[in-house]
Amino acid sequence: MNFKTELALIEKVSQKALDRVLKKFATYTRNTLVLNQDQEKVIKNEFTLLKKSFTQHLLLSLKLAHEADEGKRRQKKRIAYLNIQMSQYRKQIRSVFPRAGLVWVLDGIIFKNQIAGIKKLAGLPDEDGAVIDVLNSASSVSLGAENPWLIMADRVEDHLGIRDNICSAYHTGLRQGFVLKSLAELYPGNKKQALTVHTESSGTIVDSIAIESCVAYAEKTFGGNTSRRILAVDGTWAGGYGSAREGTGFGIDKQQVSRIGKNVWVDRCLPPPIKENGAQFLSILKNKIKTGEIAGVYLEPDSIGDLGIIIPDKNILKRMIELLMQYGIPVIADCVQQLGRTGGYWGENVEKILNRHPLLVVTTAKSASNGQPFGYVIMPKIIADAAYALTQVTTNQMNGPLLRALVVAEILRDSLIQKWLIQKGEDLEQIALSYGLESGEKGLRGKFMNRGIYVGDNEKVKLVQIALLVEDGILVGALPQSIRYQPMLLDFSETNSLVAHIICRRVLKVLAGDISQEIKDIYKTMQGVASGLARKNT
Repeated sequence: MNFKTELALIEKVSQKALDRVLKKFATYTRNTLVLNQDQEKVIKNEFTLLKKSFTQHLLLSLKLAHEADEGKRRQKKRIAYLNIQMSQYRKQIRSVFPRAGLVWVLDGIIFKNQIAGIKKLAGLPDEDGAVIDVLNSASSVSLGAENPWLIMADRVEDHLGIRDNICSAYHTGLRQGFVLKSLAELYPGNKKQALTVHTESSGTIVDSIAIESCVAYAEKTFGGNTSRRILAVDGTWAGGYGSAREGTGFGIDKQQVSRIGKNVWVDRCLPPPIKENGAQFLSILKNKIKTGEIAGVYLEPDSIGDLGIIIPDKNILKRMIELLMQYGIPVIADCVQQLGRTGGYWGENVEKILNRHPLLVVTTAKSASNGQPFGYVIMPKIIADAAYALTQVTTNQMNGPLLRALVVAEILRDSLIQKWLIQKGEDLEQIALSYGLESGEKGLRGKFMNRGIYVGDNEKVKLVQIALLVEDGILVGALPQSIRYQPMLLDFSETNSLVAHIICRRVLKVLAGDISQEIKDIYKTMQGVASGLARKNT
């Protein structure tokens, strides 16, 4: 498809998704919550402007990708140390930002705004400062920032007066009833069983709800042993409680561990479920079942992100599910990073393997609402009812950008969109192969539109990031020994292909030592500043 055909596809599917959700909501409320003519007029006018801007930025991404492919995008002032205005903003922001939030990309790029798949950096004219953002896992704006169809879902809520009651755990409205019912219909397993849906402002909270519920279920079902924990892959995200719920997989829950002696919820004892680790993975699982130390298994089932976008082996997953089903042990599928990117809304392995398990729990986060603070967990009611309810109540429960989340789901579940995404993923594989980067541990990682490229050395990963930002105007993420390539899903195929070519070339240049002196100098400066900050914070 050419970009005009793809733009028509985006518009057709997105409008259909929005219309479908609003029609279902009107029916659910018996037409008591519908827009009047004045409200429709206001929304239509705003939509026209937003759609024009979104379309322009899709086209701008394509233009910038062509320029980068031709070597015309070099701009050293995309780095804060070489950009006076950005550096000033960075200093001011650092002075008030909480320490826990200082997880800076490239030690602190500051952007003005973000539309579609483009971030515009501070201190530069729009096009000079515009970078193509393929680090979307960090913000999960997978359908593009300022997506007009999703903003319209929010505006409908505003005009209908159903958005401002955040204490919805105590005063539930028709909006909450409709959305939770609709989210339950997305469950990838047996929909005939009774299901419970929690929505929250953070994936960390819904992961924690899932973990706590499964632990309570195991203790009440199997009795006796109160040392049961959720088994997770070592080094990965897995909810958690106490200080630093966020990022326990990165080893920052030290305060809790030192006070309690161990993490009372999660046991990160499993190796990645890949072919080489199959025997060990299943052996640990069987042993924990035998000793009664297991409450469930938690994993990213299509691609394990924090370990470098590693694909689990399907046969190991099948054997794991058979074992868990045999003993009635739940499995939690964390679909945050893979939502919509790996062959379906939940992901290929969830919808074709894990969905057989009657005790399947699925979680996702801001990817479900295109970057807004929102996440949800769906679990069998038998598990949810085992938890201690008051430990899970927060003011924001059952709130958030609810209609937006349903529109996102409608778009990502659309067969035409999924066919398009799978094709773009296959094109990426062919491009990587043309550069000698085969799929596997030391090449192109992941599947479809959820990818990493192995570099082999964390310092070289930083060099690739810096070179791509300065010389190509492309922002990529960092993973252990790999770079992260998770593009905005609605960028044109031509844009994706050009960016893939640029990234593959840049990786090979860095590996061959073909690095400009300017990039080396910037790298040394960033190392010095970063190490100085580390000493100061210590």
